[in-house]
Amino acid sequence: MAVNLASKFSKYVDDAFEHECLLAGAVSNRVEFTGVNEVSVYSVDKMEMNDYNPSGTSRYGSIEEIGDRVQTFKIDRDRSFTGSIDEGNAQDQYNVKDASARLHVQIRDVVIPEVESYVFGKWAYGAGKVVGGSAPTAETLLGLIQAGASYMNNHHVPRRGRSIFIAETYAAMLPNLANLTYLERLGSEAVSENRLPRVAGFDVRVVPDGDMLEGVYFILQHKDACPFVQKLAKYKIQKDPLGIDGNVIEGRVRYWAGVLAEKCDGVYVYCASDSVQAAPTFGGSGNAVTVTAADATIYYTVDGSDPRYSASRELVASGGTVNLTSGQLLRAYAYAEGKYPSAVVEKAAA
Repeated sequence: MAVNLASKFSKYVDDAFEHECLLAGAVSNRVEFTGVNEVSVYSVDKMEMNDYNPSGTSRYGSIEEIGDRVQTFKIDRDRSFTGSIDEGNAQDQYNVKDASARLHVQIRDVVIPEVESYVFGKWAYGAGKVVGGSAPTAETLLGLIQAGASYMNNHHVPRRGRSIFIAETYAAMLPNLANLTYLERLGSEAVSENRLPRVAGFDVRVVPDGDMLEGVYFILQHKDACPFVQKLAKYKIQKDPLGIDGNVIEGRVRYWAGVLAEKCDGVYVYCASDSVQAAPTFGGSGNAVTVTAADATIYYTVDGSDPRYSASRELVASGGTVNLTSGQLLRAYAYAEGKYPSAVVEKAAA
C-alpha cells in the first residue's frame, strides 16, 4: 500500500461523507445466539375451525396434535480488518492518520456499508414476495409502493414498524409526485433537514445507488420479519505492539440476518423483471409430477411447508419426477445465480 510522505501537508484529511447506519430501528433482536452459533426457530401450525357439535365426545372436533416447522439459522459472517500507522510516517505527515479517527472512519465507511449490503441480500433472497417489473417513474412509483402496502395489508402485516429502503435515484422522485400531499410541518422539515415524510405508511430510508442490490428498486419490510444479530463487534488500537513502532488498528465483527418464515410476507421486493427467476412448471401424469426450471436449482416439499424456508425441503433436478401419494401437496420454487428466487408453485396429489 502506498505511503505518501509530505514536505508540507494540510492536517485535513479528505474523508468520505459520513455514512449513517440505515438499519437502526428497522430490524429486531428476536433471534438469540448467546452462547451458540446456530439456532432453530419453530413455526407452530394453526388449528382449523370446526362446527361445534352439542352432543357426543368430540364436540369441538377431531383432536389432532398441533404440528410445527423448523427454520435453522447460523452465524455466517465473521469479518475483520487490520492496519498500522508507523510512528515515523505519522510524524512526517503531521499526524493526519490519527488512529482513533481512522478507526471511526473504517467503521462508518467500510464496516457499516458491508453489513447493510449483506442484510439487503438476506431480505431479497428470503422475501415473502418478489415482484419483477419496469423501473419506476415519477408517475408510477407511488402506485408501486402502494401495491406492496396492499400485499402486506392482505397478509396481516402490522402497519407500525414498516420501512421502505429505496435507491437514491427513485427516492429523488418522491417529493415530485403530483398526488403525494405533505402536511405543512412535514414539508418544511423535508426542505430544511433533507428528510422525507412517511410514504404509504412506510418510514423512508434512502440507500445510495451504489449500495443498493443489483436490479432492486426498493424493499418494503417490517422489522419483526427481519431479525439481525451482531454477536461480536470488537475494535481496538494497539500502541507499539511487538515488532511495530506505532499504532495497529484492528477490528472484528460477527453477524447474521435473515427473514422469519412465519413473517416472510413482511418483506416485499420490487426489482427488474429480468432479475427474477421464473417459477418451476409441472408436467407428467397422475401423481408422477415432473418439475422443470431450466438452468436453475429447484427445491420442493410434499408436507405443505414452504420450500424456501423448510428444513424438510429436498432438491430435484430440472425435469426430474416427484412421486406423490394421496393427501400430499407438492410445493416448489427455483433460484439461479444472479437472480432473485421465484414464487412458490404448488400441485395437490390426485
